[in-house]
Amino acid sequence: MAIVKVLQIVGYKNSGKTTLTLQLLKLAKSRGKTIAAIKHHGHGGALDMPSTKTDSMRHFERGADCSIAYGDGVIQMHQRKKEATLDDLVALAASGSPDIVLVEGFKEAHFEKIVLLNSADDWTTLKKLKQIQLVVSPEAVELDNARMILQNDSKQIATWFINWMDGDSHESI
Repeated sequence: MAIVKVLQIVGYKNSGKTTLTLQLLKLAKSRGKTIAAIKHHGHGGALDMPSTKTDSMRHFERGADCSIAYGDGVIQMHQRKKEATLDDLVALAASGSPDIVLVEGFKEAHFEKIVLLNSADDWTTLKKLKQIQLVVSPEAVELDNARMILQNDSKQIATWFINWMDGDSHESI
């Protein structure tokens, strides 16, 4: 079994999840890490698909349960699965042997996470989440057992993430 570090970035809509995920991705890449990223599509419905004129999409539309295209070092895969858990997606991402899997969303999952707050009120419901390692908030919030960094303190967030990356915390996949 490969060992890969998994970190979730969670919070309510417009809390900065994508912005922070992209910052962490850039920081990890600058330190030579290989990264897989998983995003929860919370908008309802299926994802937008590539053109139906491509051979791989023709395969998929005619009933292939999995269609993979490869070219110039890039793998593109479409797979049908009635339900996929985050564990399923992390295992799939880990098959590429990344150092880190960054997960945007999937609040209720069991991996270590950064919780982003829009306001102190968000903490009332989000504090019940499991494996909270860091809380990022636009204002100071009274927390019981979690570390908090202000949203505009990108230097402290980067320092925390570097320490997390270089630490021994991990999930076995």
